[in-house]
Amino acid sequence: MMDAPLTSAYTDAERRHFLRYTRTRSWPMLQRFPVGDELHTELLAQMLASSAETIRALESSLAEEAGAVAARLLTDPEHRAAVARLPFRPDDRIVAVGDSITADRLGWFDLLAHSVGSGPVLVNLGVSGNTTADVLERFDVVEAARPTRVLLMLGTNDVRVHGRTGGHRMTTAPETERNLRALVDLVTRDLGATVTVITPPAVDQRRIDEFFRDGPVRWRADEVAEVAEVVRKVAPDAVDLHTATADQRPDHLLEPDGVHPSRTGQRFILSRIVAELGARS
Repeated sequence: MMDAPLTSAYTDAERRHFLRYTRTRSWPMLQRFPVGDELHTELLAQMLASSAETIRALESSLAEEAGAVAARLLTDPEHRAAVARLPFRPDDRIVAVGDSITADRLGWFDLLAHSVGSGPVLVNLGVSGNTTADVLERFDVVEAARPTRVLLMLGTNDVRVHGRTGGHRMTTAPETERNLRALVDLVTRDLGATVTVITPPAVDQRRIDEFFRDGPVRWRADEVAEVAEVVRKVAPDAVDLHTATADQRPDHLLEPDGVHPSRTGQRFILSRIVAELGARS
């Protein structure tokens, strides 16, 4: 692979933000036709007009931050007890399937992996931008991860709307329902795994309208709520993250775009999922 010329087009802060939500190792094509770690690093370096050394340093800093946050959370006796109640066996393979909310290297699933420690294997298959249809298409990747338990959080991008003058939604509510039912069936029947379905967190319409005002992409809070209702219909025992986050103040749970959870929001998501899973064990 030829070296791209390094430029100052991106700051390290911008590169770090991009890496926070981008996991090339979870991309379907690179799962089906795997490449070595060095090529993953080189790919990201090319994409970000950077050096491989910078990419490795930024990825390490994100992992260290997630580990430090998890360690601080475990100093809370209540959180530590909730983690201890999780229904995970030492030989479990826990696979998270979702979009950027799950792919986030500072997000709930990475914090969970750092909190659980040794024993069960935790695999993050979150891919930024994924809809329920995207995950259905890459279900072979989920199967290849050999999960015993799948944590499934999808739906935010199903209602993503494209177009500056019109508005074309990625997936209709009936399509989302069909896709979710298919995914649950595939996990439980084809893979013989346990599935925990999670509603997407609430979004903030005011922030979305401001952040995406001049862009060709947007979301509607009421349509995210509609998807959450579809999830509850498909899986009545779903972890209802949407209701839990809608009851909170969005200014500290969400990033400025009004869609992605902030660091505080990701910790809140972790606490809700851990509490729900522990209560069901």
